[in-house]
Amino acid sequence: MKVLTATLKNLAPLHIGTGKKTGNFSKTLEYIPGRTIRGMVGYYLYNNNKSLFNALRINEDEDMSQTGVFFKNALPINKGKSTRACPVSFKWCKKCGHMIEPDKKECTNTVEDRPCLHEGKKYGGFITADSFETGELESVSVNTQISTKCPITRDGNTSPGPYDDIAPYNIESIVEGTEFEFQCIVEDEYVDGLKEALNESGIFGGLGGFRSRGYGTVTFSNFNATPASDMIQEKASNISQFKNAMMVTNSPMILRDGETSIIGFDENFEQYVSKSCDICATQGNFKIVSGDKGSQKLNEGIARGWSIKEGNKVSEIIPCIGMGSCAVVEGDPEVMATLEVYGIGEMINSGYGDVYFMEGHL
Repeated sequence: MKVLTATLKNLAPLHIGTGKKTGNFSKTLEYIPGRTIRGMVGYYLYNNNKSLFNALRINEDEDMSQTGVFFKNALPINKGKSTRACPVSFKWCKKCGHMIEPDKKECTNTVEDRPCLHEGKKYGGFITADSFETGELESVSVNTQISTKCPITRDGNTSPGPYDDIAPYNIESIVEGTEFEFQCIVEDEYVDGLKEALNESGIFGGLGGFRSRGYGTVTFSNFNATPASDMIQEKASNISQFKNAMMVTNSPMILRDGETSIIGFDENFEQYVSKSCDICATQGNFKIVSGDKGSQKLNEGIARGWSIKEGNKVSEIIPCIGMGSCAVVEGDPEVMATLEVYGIGEMINSGYGDVYFMEGHL
């Protein structure tokens, strides 16, 4: 398997639906879900390259050991810097934006030769990876715009009359020219074919909603393919330096016991960890560390299952562990590195279950 990365850039306004509407207003997500990219590529291959579609097993929805490609969520690039979901356990000073240590109640940073001493607050969004190194909150957001569209009737393609039961609607979209980090894991022999499919589907198909209105055209550039085994070794080397390791969910994570969704890291979580390690035959120990202050802090979220087999559409709405949830962990660095590359839980081929590890504690 190889980790294929690229820069994804939208050449037209981009609308990624949230699944909810407020009146006639449609809000957009500020990142591109892996399920959306998978749907774009899968639909294109099904209609234009059925042999590659079958070879990649891109339509596999349940057994992650049977798919040949895993798509990650594409997060926005901020001034050339990588983006992460902010851990829910972290607090940042309300005044200076400095990180407040877990055992402190107020900011210990010095501002103009004086202690800041302001209280902190949590931040529920994306931040740069540099924020952890500098200790300064650098939030990440994308520029958006709102356009008002007037529906037309099929009878003569005219604007609605006073008795038509339709009205203008408003679309929020990400402005053109925004760049995102694209990443997927794909079997070695299909790297070139997938590159071609990404470029062609981004132009001729596009991403997101309102494509008939000119939205969603995207391009991919700066492709780079790295053996997954090399990336795991590099990450394991970094993780081995941690005194205390903390796992953070970088995307919603789906864990279930039968049909019941699990919001928390329990024995079901450990079973999913084993399944991820089995994909590349990684062996070792990994567990959540119990402590007096609790071993995990959670966000709740909603996942939208995407099925290519069922018509390339949303198949189910699933309660799940939200982005930024975190837990103190211990185990073999190789196992943690494997989980960071492949993810944990269900539908990891659609961007769910992405995690990263950092030094820290709750």
